[in-house]
Order: sequence, then structure tokens, then C-alpha cells
Amino acid sequence: MNINKLTYGVISALAVASLSACSDSDSGSVPTETTSAGSTVVGSVAGFGSVIMDNGVEYDTDNVTECDLDDAVIAGTCEDSMAVGMNISMQLDDSGAVSSIHYDDDLEGQAGDINGTDGNFTFKVLGVDVTTASPGTQWDDFSTSPPQAGELEGAIVEISGEWQGSVLVASYVEKQSDSDSSYEAKGTVSTVDSTSFTLTLMDGSTVGVDASNANMIPVAGDYVEVEGSFDGTKLIAIRIEIEDEDDFDDDGEAEITGTLTQDDSSSTGYSIASTDVDISSALSCNDLVGSVVEAEGIYDQTTAILVVQKCEDEDDEIEMKCLVSAVDVDTVQPKAGAISCAFPNTTGGPLNVEFRDSPDLAEFTDDDSIDPFDLTDINSGDCVEIQASKDISGMLVAGLLELEEVATDCESYELEGPLDAMTTDAITVLGITYGLDGNTSMPVSMPALGDIVEVVDTNADGVADSVDADDTETVDVNENS
Repeated sequence: MNINKLTYGVISALAVASLSACSDSDSGSVPTETTSAGSTVVGSVAGFGSVIMDNGVEYDTDNVTECDLDDAVIAGTCEDSMAVGMNISMQLDDSGAVSSIHYDDDLEGQAGDINGTDGNFTFKVLGVDVTTASPGTQWDDFSTSPPQAGELEGAIVEISGEWQGSVLVASYVEKQSDSDSSYEAKGTVSTVDSTSFTLTLMDGSTVGVDASNANMIPVAGDYVEVEGSFDGTKLIAIRIEIEDEDDFDDDGEAEITGTLTQDDSSSTGYSIASTDVDISSALSCNDLVGSVVEAEGIYDQTTAILVVQKCEDEDDEIEMKCLVSAVDVDTVQPKAGAISCAFPNTTGGPLNVEFRDSPDLAEFTDDDSIDPFDLTDINSGDCVEIQASKDISGMLVAGLLELEEVATDCESYELEGPLDAMTTDAITVLGITYGLDGNTSMPVSMPALGDIVEVVDTNADGVADSVDADDTETVDVNENS
């Protein structure tokens, strides 16, 4: 499908947080998460005000004077050294304000074996399979965002994301400077022999490490981060640091956003990111395996298990690439308002998508603390991609916005959502009706009403060029002509 579903937790949550309070900020009274003392939040950065996480909540960081970012202590305003897409952990005090922030990349090294286009890439770093998606993956310090495959090939990149089985799904990829050729990898130590050892990475692959010039020699069983160079077969370590394998520092209340994965290597049978989760007492987690969820519960440091009390489904099933016909911006909170989304030469539109205030704030691609991006940057005539979901009343509520083109037609118009109706010559999705003709590529198995389908119109004539349905193949009627 042309609009890729994100398989990781970088998309802003659209469910209202169950616990909230109010605190002052530059944009007025902003709800912030209120939890018990010692609670921890883990997930991807979705935006800035203070820090907006991928559970949709904006967290007050006014009391944070320094933070631990990528093995360096940063003093001052931490957000200035952070970026959307970074997977971070935050400790909250009893008022729900952030007391500490920690970020460490998951992998760093040379990208190779690039496959894909337009930001939808698969590639390898140190033999690890990495995947990216557009929109969703945030790209930093490349010539374009997303980069061309040629620029990614051979680049030294820093990656932050979520492990899904043996694949690292990247929410943030940063190109390192030409003078930085360092590699970083985390894993478990085995087969220690004098000044060398084997490092087993998160995907189960192994790499040899020469630690003869490193600051320490670990022992078998240690979980470590190794930094150094790579000679093509082994890491030449200059720094080795003992790491915590889990996502949480202390016992207590915790939240994590990520893909709920059935994991045979986990003692509980399930994991989110690198954390084992026990969902046996959380009925709300039923039927959500494989989905992006926000899991809330109690973390046990001794067992390294998050005992989940509640899951909220964060997966969005409504996506669109459309022409902006109108924008309404909240004067107090410029990330809130509405966009009217038009699909040329169709009937039934435009679609009105709400952008709500915290804790439902959508993620704005390219937003950062130095150069904020919000609805004031969107104008009628722009081409945008939006991911959304329906609230209980049926209103479309935005979870992500990406500006594709400024004041120009889209290269293609795309709409993904539940099927309303389909005949031999028309298809209706979310009230938008496209024509069908003999040139429309159709699924092998016809979708049923309510199934998620994607309609693509490449020439803006209101007639679908392709219709794709989840979990089905598509037949190109021109393939053998």
C-alpha cells in the first residue's frame, strides 16, 4: 500500500489520558499527566511544548535542569538537544511533572543493503535488519527528509526505535558527520577470552569485540553498550558501559507505548519494545497483539516485568493524502483546530479532521523545539498526509500531520479507511465516493463492508487507479495487456 501503517509507537495516541491535571505554559492552561510518585513513562517524542509523548500527553519539563542524552549530561533546556522520534524514558514526580529524562540510541553504524524508496526503507547496520516508514520515521541531518537511498547507503547513522522480534523499527534516524565513524551497539556478553568477547545483539546475531584498548573488560552475562570502530568483522572498542536491559529504573507505576508482541523468549510470553509484559490480568489487552498500545501497570525491578493493568489501542486505521481546502487554527494552542481535506472530482467531501488540545495533541512531522511546526504553517492549497481515528461520536481526530507539498496539487490522492459501499462502478470510503472503471486495479478477494481499504487516485480525475484491501493481493488489470 502507498500509505504505510506505522508499526511502532511514534504516532501520537488519540485516546484521552485517564489521569490529568493542569499547569501553566506559554500556550495557556495545558493538561499534563498526573501519576503517583516514582512513575516512569517510556515511548517516542511526538512533539514539543514541554515534551509531548506518543501517548498524546504533554508533560511539564519546567523543573528539569539537566538530562542524560546519549551518554552525555546536558544542562539547561533539554528539549533543545532532543528531536521528534527519539525513544526516551522520563521519571515523573508526584505532581506529574518530569523530574528526569534519559535518551540513548539503540544502534549506530554504517547503513548498507538499502532497499526501498520514499522513506520506506529496509537496510542493515552491523547485520541488524532496520526498517523505516514514511510518514513516521524522523530523519535528521540528511539533505532531504526522507533521504534518497543513495545518501543513506554507506552513511554512519544513529538509530532510535523499537525492537519487533529481530527487526529494529526506526522512529528516528540521524546521519552522523563525516568526521564521526563510530559504531555503538548494545548486547549481552559471552565467551570472554582475555581482552576479547562475543556480543549478542538484541536480534540474536553476534559480533566479536576487541576490548584491548577499552576502559573495562566485562564478564559473561553483562548487558553492555560498546562504542568504537568496526574493521569489517569485529568492533574495536574504546568505551564499554554496563547498561540496564529493561526500560525502567525503579519499581512502581509505569507506562510504555509500543507494539504488543508475542515473544517466545519472554518469561511472560509477551513484550513491548525490550520490556517483558504480563497481560494475564488486563482484559483490555486481549486481541491487541501486533497492535501499537499504551500499556499502564506496575513494574517489578526484581523480575524485570511490567504487570499490565490496562492497554489502550494506539493503532490508526484512517489515513489520507489530500488537498487542504480550509484551515481553522486555535489562537491559544496553534496545534489545535481543524483541517478540511479535499479529494478532487469525488463526491461527498471534503473530510473535516479535528486537531485537539492536549492530551490528544497530534504529532506534527518536522516539529522541533528550535523550529516549531503547527497548523499556522498549513494553508489552503497545500498537500498533506494525515493519520486519524474516529472518536465515540464518529468525528475524525488527527494523530499525525505531514506537509507533503506547499500550495500545489498532490502527486496522488490517497484515502484509507472503512469501506462504506462498493458497486461495479463506484466505491465509497468515509463518505468519499470514487468512480471505478476497467483500468482500476482491484483486490483478488473483494472486501466486505467495514473492511479497511485504500483507494489511490494518481491523476485527480475522481476515478480510482487502485483499490487495496488489508491482507489481500491486488490485481493489475493492465499487467498482461
